[in-house]
Amino acid sequence: MLKRAHDPDLDVFDKGVAVLRQNDQVVGHVATELSTMWSPSRPLTVQDQVWLMVLWSNGDRKRHIEDYPPWTIVKEIQDGTLMWDEHDVHRGVYSVEWLPEAERSAAWSTLGIAPGDF
Repeated sequence: MLKRAHDPDLDVFDKGVAVLRQNDQVVGHVATELSTMWSPSRPLTVQDQVWLMVLWSNGDRKRHIEDYPPWTIVKEIQDGTLMWDEHDVHRGVYSVEWLPEAERSAAWSTLGIAPGDF
């Protein structure tokens, strides 16, 4: 049996939703899902992996963003920011505020997110 290397600080990313703000205005959301992955560099361990989807207020969506150790996007979000460096109209730095756990399921429904979206 493979050992799971799990960091409890990542639990917020399990079916999580965060609000993206710029200049105190809500400009979108980040939906996240925590899963596991196997890597040949650690063949006896299953490690955490985070899938992200960015949903912009104008209806644009960016799906299938993944992050895994060593964390890049996850670290940014844990620090309260997201730097969007894609070459599109959303390029910039955003503040990130997690929705409370009790509101996440409703937010997924309102935003039209399904587990298959990741």
